[in-house]
Amino acid sequence: MKIEILGAFIVHPQNESAVVKKKNLYIKDGLVYYEKPFRKADKTINAEGKVLFPGLVNAHHHIYSTLSKGVPCDVPFKNFTGNLKQLWWTLDHSLNKEDMILSSAIACKESIKQGVTTVFDHHISGYTDNSLSDMAQVFDAFGISGTLAFELSDRNGEEFFLQSLKENIRFAEAQKNKSVQGMMGLHASFTLSNKSLQKIAEVSGDIPIHVHVAEGEIDGIQCHEKYKMGLIERFDSFDLLRDNSLLIHCSNLTDKDLQILKQRNLFLVQAVDSNLNNGLNVGNISRFLAAGLKVTVGTDGMHSSAFKAYKNSLIFTKYLNKNCDLGYSEMNGLFLNSFKLKKAFGLPLGIIAGEAADIAIFDYIPATPFNTEQFLGHFIFGITESACQYVIKKDEILLDDFHVTKDLYKEQFQHSWDISQKMFNRFEKNKNLY
Repeated sequence: MKIEILGAFIVHPQNESAVVKKKNLYIKDGLVYYEKPFRKADKTINAEGKVLFPGLVNAHHHIYSTLSKGVPCDVPFKNFTGNLKQLWWTLDHSLNKEDMILSSAIACKESIKQGVTTVFDHHISGYTDNSLSDMAQVFDAFGISGTLAFELSDRNGEEFFLQSLKENIRFAEAQKNKSVQGMMGLHASFTLSNKSLQKIAEVSGDIPIHVHVAEGEIDGIQCHEKYKMGLIERFDSFDLLRDNSLLIHCSNLTDKDLQILKQRNLFLVQAVDSNLNNGLNVGNISRFLAAGLKVTVGTDGMHSSAFKAYKNSLIFTKYLNKNCDLGYSEMNGLFLNSFKLKKAFGLPLGIIAGEAADIAIFDYIPATPFNTEQFLGHFIFGITESACQYVIKKDEILLDDFHVTKDLYKEQFQHSWDISQKMFNRFEKNKNLY
């Protein structure tokens, strides 16, 4: 397919900043060109004055939470652990293959509508065998890239732990260098014994981990009381802080933790929306960036909008530090690091000449001068509030004038209420499981 995109402001994330240039972009055989490689286009997109990004990144999602809306959970949580036991652990144990295919399809469509084409998902459900491949099949069908990982913890017993570990390894080995790759999913320090961490370290090679760290205070408190060390030190003692690992939340880290992390090549991911929703502390993004760490944002299953995650991260950073001067450098770091994460897994940026196209065009026409120097002001206070109009992956248009083009999984969408109600019924039966 030959596609021409005319007159857009193209945002090119580079090492230190995003460079903005207004120009035409062409796609032929799925590859990007800046000089027209054909006489006549099959599709012309008039993007005059609008803003074109590489496909956006959601660095931490929980697609399994998609069907949680309206789940019959009316017991007071009292604390974060109660929230996990009475809602999330009960929910994930109630999910089957049918639920996860529907959840994945919904999340893919929601992501595309937000201009997100790369998703790093942390999965858990009641079934393990080929569960990640089932999700990857949905990702591939919709044109979504990213990574998948199956959560490892001791809460469901040793047999389930070993099955989950096997699924992570199987999927990671099968998906090397593909558009959807595997990571090693860990729940958190407080739900994994030394025996389990040792087993993970022994059999998982150099597969990067995707793990929640210091989301709630219980994580760090238990680690110090039981193991006489900090969270980061504990993972590091098993050599699990591997290249390109994702450490999520990191809300209660010490200076010693940061010193260890500075020596590792990994990413910290903030999910401000989720932490605030759970009444938890939030990591200090300014502190992390000042320490030289790579920090970006995820949605933690709250929604699928990277822009919303960026905006909320910025606002809360100002509040947390009681400093209204913060913002531009923090947003710059979060934004650029999301694309460095994409690159770390061998995924194309999507707007460089000669590489596979991965593009999101937003319905934002700057009302004031717009260039490289003024990008962040427009990004923070304007672009993040705009709607995505087009998404193109290789030579496929995934979002065409605000509409998702792929009408897939019709039967699942048609029966989504019935599928959800069956899961709700299983949830009710599992209420006292934890």
